[in-house]
Amino acid sequence: MEHFELTDKGKLREQNQDSYAVSDSGKYPVFVLCDGMGGHKAGEVASAVAAADIVNTLEELIGEDDGSLFIKISSAMNHANNKVYDMSLKEPRFSGMGTTCDVCVISPDGVHIGHVGDSRVYVFTERGLYQITKDHSLAEEMIDSGELTREESYTYEKRNYITRALGTEGAVQADTYLMAFRPGDIMLMCSDGLTNMVAEIDIAYILSEQTTGLEEKARKLVDMANDNGGQDNITVILIKR
Repeated sequence: MEHFELTDKGKLREQNQDSYAVSDSGKYPVFVLCDGMGGHKAGEVASAVAAADIVNTLEELIGEDDGSLFIKISSAMNHANNKVYDMSLKEPRFSGMGTTCDVCVISPDGVHIGHVGDSRVYVFTERGLYQITKDHSLAEEMIDSGELTREESYTYEKRNYITRALGTEGAVQADTYLMAFRPGDIMLMCSDGLTNMVAEIDIAYILSEQTTGLEEKARKLVDMANDNGGQDNITVILIKR
């Protein structure tokens, strides 16, 4: 297995509120991507604290026994949620901060995923690019209810309004997924700074290129997001079986 991570603040933001953390020295590799929210660097703090705390907690939990990885992922995300939430209550400058969060643990069974917010996890296979996670966003809820089409959601003024985040309340409910991960497949974890700027057909094309490695693919994705406006921070994690 190989992987490459890249983050960029984009063209318009003064700070990079995205964070990621990786641990590939334990029993199972762990990847975490967070996109923070909150002014005065609060979003930057929320994402960094959450990503580091989840990796540290999962390293301990995975090493203890062979129990459910879903339970371990949910426990780690709630541990980080409590840490961020407590900081937001104790420090006025951090009030209201929170973060999206995607967690991937690679095991022999496949990829165990924990998800909160509108950062995304995709898998690219020989059959194409597939979105695994479902956004916790107002736009997604309106699509489900028929008030908005998928095409209309791309320009909807509140498309970045998320309905679930880590650290904004005393507890968080993460969605969980188990995905097959076969030799040659590529996992993509990304913040919405990529998906709001680059169409999925273009993401798939870059991932399909046979002559480029993961680093070049990641740089091409970030460059395309910036070339298309770079309106937000951009973070990409690529993992290949």
